[in-house]
Amino acid sequence: MKQNVNYDKYYFIRNQGLLLVFVVMFIFFAILSPYFLTVSNIFNVLRQSSVLFLLASGQSLVVITGGIDLSHGSLIGLCSTLIGLALLNYGVLEGILAGLLMGLISGIICGILIGWRKLEPFIVTLGMMYALEGVTLIITGGKPVFGIEDSVLKIFCILGRGYFLKVIPVPVVILFIFISIMYVILHKLKYGRHLFAVGGNEIAARLSGINITLTKIIAYSVDGILVGIAAIILTARAGSGQPLMGGGMLMESIGAVVVGGISLKGGRGNVFQAVLGVFFMAFMVNGLDILGISTFVKQLLIGCIIIGGVLIRLRENK
Repeated sequence: MKQNVNYDKYYFIRNQGLLLVFVVMFIFFAILSPYFLTVSNIFNVLRQSSVLFLLASGQSLVVITGGIDLSHGSLIGLCSTLIGLALLNYGVLEGILAGLLMGLISGIICGILIGWRKLEPFIVTLGMMYALEGVTLIITGGKPVFGIEDSVLKIFCILGRGYFLKVIPVPVVILFIFISIMYVILHKLKYGRHLFAVGGNEIAARLSGINITLTKIIAYSVDGILVGIAAIILTARAGSGQPLMGGGMLMESIGAVVVGGISLKGGRGNVFQAVLGVFFMAFMVNGLDILGISTFVKQLLIGCIIIGGVLIRLRENK
């Protein structure tokens, strides 16, 4: 009987606990700040959530396979730099392609090293993080890419600042489009089942005929593309190439994945957990910003949340 009670308790925590905490947090910030529940602020949080969801989605794909990607922040910086340079010297289409291709190339490299060469995801993506940061600093010296023509920026910045039907921010539209895409990938496609199988038991997945190497390469490649899209939105919002743009976003993406309940051991998770984790992190950071809480305190809270999420998952596994 006691085992059943404990199981029910942790089953509730895993499936409903975060939603309950989210509601309490929402009410807490709404009471402390009248600005928190305004339409403009809600849209602002959703706009920020679009970028975080893209990063968390990419992170979710590789985490479900039993891996992790530590290169998000550095890849955003390099993608933004290349986007800025392409906009400066060519045009809007070239800028978008620069971000997508850089993300894809980085993802393919990580996927090959991890999926084909069987190297540890932590080591590979940690090394990639430093390599990408080094390339970015060599290209820019840490300085933003300015001087883009106004005619080019006017079109490109629609992706970060524009409105659909003059009401809904374009990044919010992108957010819901990719929520739908991720749902299809994870829960409707055969590839999604392969992801969960590889993360759940790689040996059993191999014996069942699943191509482990290809599954991981695709996961890291899609992860890289999603980071590239996030960099496009962020660069469009800033209006310039920003080599240091990705700082802090890695921990937020991992935090959203962990808080959402996607197992870091792989093999478990769904798109709705990722969405809830993203909204939790986005509204929490927004609420702390409104209250004037310092960046250092926010980092402390995010770190504690990640540790707490991991402890809960470990307790569930027992």
